[in-house]
Amino acid sequence: MINKGKYIGISNRIPLVVLEYAVSDYMRTGKVNSQEYLKYILEFTKGENRAKKSLSHLASIITKNAYLLNQLAKHTKGDFQSLSDNDRKAIVICLFALTFPIANEILIAFSVGFKVQEVISKRVILEKMGAMYGSNRSMHIGVDETIPLFLECGILKRQKIGIYAKGLNLKITNNFVSEMIIYVNIKLSGSKSILFEELSFKPWYSHFELTHLSNVNFSQLVNKKGSSLGKGYLTING
Repeated sequence: MINKGKYIGISNRIPLVVLEYAVSDYMRTGKVNSQEYLKYILEFTKGENRAKKSLSHLASIITKNAYLLNQLAKHTKGDFQSLSDNDRKAIVICLFALTFPIANEILIAFSVGFKVQEVISKRVILEKMGAMYGSNRSMHIGVDETIPLFLECGILKRQKIGIYAKGLNLKITNNFVSEMIIYVNIKLSGSKSILFEELSFKPWYSHFELTHLSNVNFSQLVNKKGSSLGKGYLTING
């Protein structure tokens, strides 16, 4: 069934280094410094029109997720660089997926595919996204401009043109980042909660290694509640 409830939005890629710079800058200053971001984007993008599209996407990522970034800034005392490389990449992926939900659907499609085969073609991903969003130019561009971020983050590997293999699982060491990953999945799934046991097999989580959940207090973005079955469930705060 074609999904008409979500827009695609992304039409120009944003390099990982630019995303990390903007997130770090916002956490430090609390402001969207568009002129500085544009200068940096132009180092990677040919043409001012394309650069301005990337800037628009970048500004959306920051402003739409200001609450999360402000909470993260409190947690890290405004120092994004104090987090591990994997934690920073996970944050960028989360923010990107919250802003452009097709990114979440692409990651889930890859995850499901990798359970049954070692390589996935872009054609398969396009077919799955087409079934959800309609097989149109915007959808094709959305896929083309999103996959490069996942390659840069290392969670996908390009075997050859249009063919991808599973990359690294990002090992998460920060408790707040662990909560953010869970928060994003609950938010984008349209549900209000998730069973704790589901964290081990839901497709979204296959790109992350959440090995320290027993030590997470679950009080910043999500709450853990008891259940008569299993280990309880997690809900979004508020």
